[in-house]
Amino acid sequence: MGELLTQLRRENMQAMRDHDSLKKGVLSLLISAIALAEKEAGKTLEKEEELAYVQRELKQTRETLAETPASRQDLIDETNQKIALLESYLPRQLSDEEITAAIEGILKEKGLEPVKRSQGIVMKEMMARFKGQTDGKTVNRILGSILK
Repeated sequence: MGELLTQLRRENMQAMRDHDSLKKGVLSLLISAIALAEKEAGKTLEKEEELAYVQRELKQTRETLAETPASRQDLIDETNQKIALLESYLPRQLSDEEITAAIEGILKEKGLEPVKRSQGIVMKEMMARFKGQTDGKTVNRILGSILK
């Protein structure tokens, strides 16, 4: 059993004792996804593999937030709590400034011009180097503002 999965199960038990239904619900989803992946793989997942499931759930929760009507403040608040909880299991996320500096560093390092043609190479490199510390959507947004 992976390190993160063990932690999630322990915290899920505590959430049950505390009658924290929001936390219990989020943790149960993560536990199910990671445990199923381990069962299918027939081995314990690496930390990065476990974090991929947290990131996937975070992405879906953010999409839910974007689709929530502004009149449903209760749902917006609950979704923001879920997002904060999911983010707490991920490594510290890079700021826009850190992402910009990293992109510029990759462009310089690889001798690439800041043009649209370089986008695929930079995206691939960014996602490999900073796996778990940022998401493709954010990197793509910042990259789009840098490339001409």
